[in-house]
Formats: sequence, structure tokens, C-alpha cells
Amino acid sequence: MKQTLRLGLLCLILILSLSAWPLAADNTPIARSPLLPAAEETFATSPIPKVSEVPFTVQLGIAATTVQPAAGERLLAAISSRIYPVTPGDTVLVSYTEGKNPVSASLQVDSSYRVVLPGLGVVDGTGRTFMEFSQAIQTLILTYLPFSVPRVSLLGTGSFTVTVRGEVTSTSEVPAWGLSRLSTVIGTATGFASSRKVRITRADGVSTEYDLFKALRQGDLDQNPLVKAGDIITLLPAERIVTLVGEVVRPGIYQLTSGETLDQLLTVYGGGFLPSAHASEVIVQRQVSGQANPLVVNRVDASGRSNFVLEHLDEVRVTRIPANVGAVIVEGAVAVSSTPQTTSSLSSSGRLFYQFYPGETIKDLVVALADRFSSVSDLGSAYIQRGNTLIPINAQALLSGKTDPQAALKLAEGDRFIVPFNQLLVTVAGGVLKPGIYPYIPDKKASYYITMAGGFDPAKNRNRDFTITGKNGEKIAADAVVLPEYVVTAKMNTFSAMNGQNIANTVTVVGLVASVVSILLNIIYITNNL
Repeated sequence: MKQTLRLGLLCLILILSLSAWPLAADNTPIARSPLLPAAEETFATSPIPKVSEVPFTVQLGIAATTVQPAAGERLLAAISSRIYPVTPGDTVLVSYTEGKNPVSASLQVDSSYRVVLPGLGVVDGTGRTFMEFSQAIQTLILTYLPFSVPRVSLLGTGSFTVTVRGEVTSTSEVPAWGLSRLSTVIGTATGFASSRKVRITRADGVSTEYDLFKALRQGDLDQNPLVKAGDIITLLPAERIVTLVGEVVRPGIYQLTSGETLDQLLTVYGGGFLPSAHASEVIVQRQVSGQANPLVVNRVDASGRSNFVLEHLDEVRVTRIPANVGAVIVEGAVAVSSTPQTTSSLSSSGRLFYQFYPGETIKDLVVALADRFSSVSDLGSAYIQRGNTLIPINAQALLSGKTDPQAALKLAEGDRFIVPFNQLLVTVAGGVLKPGIYPYIPDKKASYYITMAGGFDPAKNRNRDFTITGKNGEKIAADAVVLPEYVVTAKMNTFSAMNGQNIANTVTVVGLVASVVSILLNIIYITNNL
């Protein structure tokens, strides 16, 4: 117990002795190069769209509603199309000669796809294009009137409705005409309708399923057929919908077929990675019902072929490669805030990290930090510390548009850019009446500052000798203009001054030794009496 108290007391004395030492915390701010994207842009992520909020047509990239062309537009499109099918309601003009008499008749295709030529017979247009139908009419006429020169023209196109039901907002009759395709009549489908299996039941009861994704993305028009009168279109529920966002060529909402994995989603559906994609860490979010934590997040390495199995309503995000930004340390007479410096001095030395763009130069750094310098920043004496090498930088010249040998030097990771302080002060020491530090006044010589210090002290300086030392310790001519941080020293050349200085030094040393001995004796006394 006694030993513990002794150790505690010694620690307390040590703490009290060091209490005047400042404790530093690393709160170094970060400045980003103006060439780099904004921080919020770098770390921003695009929101993941909800399947329930994205219409089926938007998922497929088609118009939500299709406006039927006007009658004139439909007629021109039908005439110019080789695939226009015979449609109930089509109006046909048939003309020919019988002997020397011209004959002309306007006929309409009935609901059974037939037209009747008076006195000649019936032509069936079921399953035929208008070109084939026209040829059949001409053949019938020539059978009975070999030299009649028959002609068949389309005067108007018919229209009809088809029934759309299943995974839709409501079952409805949708208007259509001869060139209407499946993709143009499904505007009422919900976001959960299947685009991979859309069933068409024809008037004869035959049903066929079509893949609209293949039709619209891969150009397979056989999967996007023309609809016909009496068709019933059934939209089935989607089996597996997956949302893809991030750094891929084609983000979107996709429906995968059986056996397709994450690899097909990224390469086939998404079109592959963008150069900025972080392929080795693809995030898959999955909602699992009936668990305490319903959100499950998987991080998948998709840089190679990934067979990760996706489930219905999975959300896949391809993130951006983390920016490998280099940084240099800037310290000295530099403000840590980007607020322009309006005062003539900084309260303390500043320190910050400067994140630079690849290939950025010393000049770019100086220009970017221009608003962080002040009048006490000695820009002409700045330097780069690279390892054990010091590279002088005339930042003042760079800011004023002049050249500097190091202007094009590229920044490197670990560089330290040092800006010394340029204190607007002059020190006057030695044999003067009031030695001390005095404000710098431009274009003044040593005599001005000696006068400010009360002049020479006759007891210490007999012949008014003095020396001038530059900020780096170099000797300056006595008649030179004094610059900031110069030291003007009046020589101590009298007997009393030199001996007084020696006595003062001796007293100082003796007093320091006595203080140390006193502290040690107090510690020993306290320790022995515990």
C-alpha cells in the first residue's frame, strides 16, 4: 500500500511538472484540388428505383400510350408496307374492262376477311398480306375476263380492338389496326407483368407466348407480332425481376429467365462494366421476409465470371472504383480555412492535407491555395521537402505570373510544402537602452531601429558599433536597408557590459541548478515519510 502511494505521488508530481506542455490533437483539415470532382459527387450514389413505381412500358423503353395514326397516315403506311395484312373494314377499289366498258367497284373486307366480286366470285384474305390479296383478286378477274387489265387499290384501312388482361391495371379493349404490334397495345400492364412471356390467344383459340425483351432489345420482330382482330392478350406475372444500377452501360429493371445468373445480368442485360466500375465488389441487396433483419447485403466479386444466383426483386449496385487520390502536406504560414485572409498575420502555424489530381504541378498547388496565404507568408522562401531533399519554390513568382524553374514539377505522394513566416518585425539587441522587437517599416536602415530602441546605451556601447544579421543568419552590410526578421545588434564593447553579462549568465546557471536540487530533495523527503 505504501509503495503504491509513493508511485502515485511521483506520478502526480510528474503530471504537474508537465502540465504546461500543450497536448496536440490531429485535426488536420483537407483541401481538395479544384481539378478533382466535388466530394459529394465522388461519394454520391444513385437511388435504386422501385419496381412498383416504374411502369412496365418504361422498363422496356417504349411509350406508355400509343396514339393511333390518323386515317390518312394509316392508308399511306399500309400502301407502302409489304407486310400490311388484310384487315376487316379495309376498303378496296377494283377496276377493270369488260369488253369495251370500264368497270369500277368499291368493296369492303367483311369480318371473315372476304370480299365479293359481283358476278365473278369471292376472294378470301385470311392470313394474306394486302399485296397477296390484291394478286388473288386480279387472278380471279383474269380467269373470267382474260383481257380486262384489272387493278386493285386500297382506299382505306380497317380498325379493330383487342382484349388485354392479366397483370394489368384493368382489363380493357385496346384499339388497333393492321400494323399494330404487340408492344403497342400493352400500356395498361403493371410493373410486375412479365415481358418474357406474353400470351396471345387468336380468334381460332390457338395460344402462343412471346418474349418482348428479345423483340425490343435484340431486334427479334418474330417476338413482337402484329395483332389481329379478336386477339386476347394475357400478361402473366413476372417470375424474376432484378434492378441494376451504377457503373454499367445500361442500368435498368430486367427480368431474368431460368438459369441466368449475375454474370448474364451484368454482361448481357447491363451491357458490361464502365471503366469506372468496381467490379470486384458488386453489392446485391435482398429483402427477406419473416426475419428480424429483413435486409441481406452480399458483396460479390464479379471481375470474372460470376455464377451468383439472383432472386426475385434483388437490387444490384455496381459501385465506382474508390479514387486513389494522392495528398501532400502543406504547413507553415498558411490558413487552414479557405476564407480569404484579410489580416496582416496568422495567429499560428497552419497545417493541412492537399489532395491533388494526378499529374498536378507545384504551380497548380500554389494557385489553388492562393487565398490561404497572407502578408506574413514568406512565399519567396517556400520549399518542397521530398524525402531528405529540399526543393526551393518561389511561390511569389508563380502567383505573379513569372516563371520558376520548379513550376512544372509534379506533386508526389508524401511531399511537404512548407511556407515560412515572414514576420514584419525587426529585432534590436545588445547595447541599446530598450532592446526588443519593433515593427518593420519599409526602406529604413539600422539607425532608425536603434533610435526606436532608445539609442545606444553609453554604459554598454562606447563607439556606436553594430552588426546586422539576415533572417537566415547571414551577415548584412551596415548601410543596407533592413528587411523583416533582420537582427540589429549593438556591440557590447565596455568593461562593465561584458563583465555584467558574464555575471548574469553565472547567476542564471547557479539559480537553475539550485532549483533542480531543491525539487529532487523535496521528492526524496516526501517519499521517505510516506
